[in-house]
Amino acid sequence: MDGTYIQFIEDTPKPKTNVWEVVTRPGGVVIGVLQWYSPWRKYCFFPRDETVYEQVCLREIAQFCEDETAARKRQRELEKASA
Repeated sequence: MDGTYIQFIEDTPKPKTNVWEVVTRPGGVVIGVLQWYSPWRKYCFFPRDETVYEQVCLREIAQFCEDETAARKRQRELEKASA
């Protein structure tokens, strides 16, 4: 998925969840990663040190986290139903 100033690039997935690098456009600088955070049971953004964000990027990152969390929870429900 591409945002206004960032893009989300899928990294090597973990066995049950996915990981995405958050990369600047243009430039391709990795500013953080999105991955599953088990204590909160949702996808979260883990920024790199000394990075700065404005409201558009923050909204797009938050929306991506919400969408992927919802997708993971739907997938989990399907797995439970088929077991």
